[in-house]
Amino acid sequence: MSRKSITLQDIGRIQYQNQFTVSGTEILNDPGRLYYITNIHALGGWTISAKGNNADQKLTIYSRSGTGDFQFLLPLCISEASFTGVTEVSGFWANASPMSH
Repeated sequence: MSRKSITLQDIGRIQYQNQFTVSGTEILNDPGRLYYITNIHALGGWTISAKGNNADQKLTIYSRSGTGDFQFLLPLCISEASFTGVTEVSGFWANASPMSH
């Protein structure tokens, strides 16, 4: 399984430059990007099914659930995600290069 790498020197800038808000029906899976989820807007229960970028493969696939609107204290860093029960998803993205490990 390959992970993605980014250049951290621009992380401050991309938080503003590469912001997005998309419908909860959107699937985030561009192979050239890492997504940072900062906020979920939902009217009820929701679930994020995610493929993270963790070096430990046992921790790569995970889900997060909640109820109503939720702002993440630390953004979720994901390679791929789909959403259930979510109205809108907000965050930012960084260009990423696949790396094998």
